[in-house]
Amino acid sequence: MLDPRFLDLINYALCDAVNQFLGPSKALEFFRYVGKAHYRELKKSGLIKPVGNPLDLLESIARYLEKAGYMERIEIRRVSEGEAVVDMYGVSVLDSSVRLTQEKKQPSHIMTNTMFAALDELGYSAELIDLMFEPDKNHVREKWIIKKGRNEKK
Repeated sequence: MLDPRFLDLINYALCDAVNQFLGPSKALEFFRYVGKAHYRELKKSGLIKPVGNPLDLLESIARYLEKAGYMERIEIRRVSEGEAVVDMYGVSVLDSSVRLTQEKKQPSHIMTNTMFAALDELGYSAELIDLMFEPDKNHVREKWIIKKGRNEKK
């Protein structure tokens, strides 16, 4: 079994190195590409079955990330056809992501970038709004607004 602290430390080390070599702006672009590569490999390996409904697809990715141990639990509450509130509990890379953000560096945001890639492939994009951050409870809440049309910047 993989110790989540190991994953958190490796996440910090990789993100720190990417930020040092590329700078924060290019690091963001790099991590977006990592999300695309991750989604491609998930489909190729059969771990994710592509579906046409954007929120169903996000749900599928969330279940995979839970099974993989990346997060303990991801709740996706659909507010409307194109909006959802996403609660993340037990984020394995929370400490490293907070530290990187405080250092003005880009975190990997594997879940977000994988979901962005999946939405993009369907012809959608997403706007995220931070709603709650409880680091002591390892709980993050975001609102996802799904929009028809791909992100301008790839």
